[in-house]
Amino acid sequence: MIRLKKCSSAATGIAVLLLGCLAACIAQKRAKAGAGTEEAVYKCDTPGIQLEGTLTARMFYGPPGFGETPAKDLHDKVLVLKLAKPITVEPVGNAEAKNSPNLSTFKHVRQVQLFFGGSRSAEVDARKLLGKSVVVVGNLDEATAPRQYTDVTMEVTTLQAK
Repeated sequence: MIRLKKCSSAATGIAVLLLGCLAACIAQKRAKAGAGTEEAVYKCDTPGIQLEGTLTARMFYGPPGFGETPAKDLHDKVLVLKLAKPITVEPVGNAEAKNSPNLSTFKHVRQVQLFFGGSRSAEVDARKLLGKSVVVVGNLDEATAPRQYTDVTMEVTTLQAK
């Protein structure tokens, strides 16, 4: 009986030791994964934000069914910046008091839909840079309108090849 208790105590001790090592290994792996890869944090409604990435065109289903009726839905081809590094986008301080529609935080953002303030010529010029690395300067916003397809959008001030 005493021998059985010693064996179970030893087994319990080994299990605790193994679980402790496992937890330490997992924590170390997370720390390595996050080391040196801290995301840049940007605020919505802030002019002059500069982002880098690859300019792409994507097709999204638009109105009336936004993908529920693909044959009838608008095939909306929009410009999207695929970011070189993921970012975090937060609302500005006192967003509610300032009547800002940007109230959410978005982490690990990897793509941003671009808007050109209705300037067709600016969008046409931008399309010439499809597939290329670009630098875009503008104002980030949370998607709130039906034809805004990514969580975060940018109203572009300037866009140029990198």
